[in-house]
Amino acid sequence: MKRLTTLLAAATLSVAASAAMAQDGPLRIGFVSHQHDITDLFGQLEIGFRDRLDAEGIKYEMFQAAPSASNRHDEMLNILENMANLNLDYMVFGPTSLDQNTQGLVEVANAGTKLLMVDYEPEEGASFPFEDAVLNWSVYNHGEMGEQTGRWIAEHFKAQDKDNANVIMIWGPVASEISQARGNGVLKGMEETEGFTANVIYEGYGNFQRELAYNEVERALIAYPQVEVIVAMNSVMALGSMSALEADGRLDDVVVTGMGGQPDELEMVARGKIGVAVFRDPRSMGANSAEALIMDMQGKTSEIPRVLYTDLRVLDSVESIRTYVPKEMLDIDAKLAE
Repeated sequence: MKRLTTLLAAATLSVAASAAMAQDGPLRIGFVSHQHDITDLFGQLEIGFRDRLDAEGIKYEMFQAAPSASNRHDEMLNILENMANLNLDYMVFGPTSLDQNTQGLVEVANAGTKLLMVDYEPEEGASFPFEDAVLNWSVYNHGEMGEQTGRWIAEHFKAQDKDNANVIMIWGPVASEISQARGNGVLKGMEETEGFTANVIYEGYGNFQRELAYNEVERALIAYPQVEVIVAMNSVMALGSMSALEADGRLDDVVVTGMGGQPDELEMVARGKIGVAVFRDPRSMGANSAEALIMDMQGKTSEIPRVLYTDLRVLDSVESIRTYVPKEMLDIDAKLAE
């Protein structure tokens, strides 16, 4: 068996037991995502997933892994090949690119592991070579997330009696379907807002990484000082873009938009340093995945909805954050201290 070359791995055991969910031994669960941190989507999704299993009294061992970067499809393939050899009962999976990851997912499925897919919305009627192993997809609409961001940008500038804006787009990895869906949604949202025109003056790639986004924006500010809004396709790139503007003394002149609503990003929205972040509740996504697992254990597999959606919320103020974000999600220090 290949040795995992990235983040992983010692098992974590939940010791709770439930008469309603009798088990011969702990489940073996893989948790694989294109990045993983307690403050990001997958860190919070894992908390929601664990909390729901723990509430049901399910015993489990969890094996976690993530590549060193969201565009390292080769590392993800190695991880999936290893997961296929771990005799897993279930695996939660957030792809780097579903096209690039399919070969590895087929190996996991062929090993008898049931898949709980997250963070990728399958097109209606789409099927995949590993389809029979998928219990459900716990997702949100990335295109709609982008459209809501684009509409917010247009209305923000229109409220200032401006009918156009100079835009820099900071994309994720080139092969990322998620980045493409979000970015194209932003362009659509701006284009379809009556009385507003977006002038896209530069497009760069930050690969869903904060440091790369910082460097990309730092260079872009020199070449395109006329920029008025920077669109980042995820939370950490929004934070990197914000930091670059702050270092250049331009934060008051340029609007940064993010997507996702991780805690650090929301703090900057509250402080007025990031204009908006469209939020999807990752804890509810994790709970949805856990619910599918529980239904499968109860013999209700045929009743599991194929796709479960999480609502999207436009957060651009302290009030909106307080209204829509679970309070416990913002208290990361308390979770780290557990």
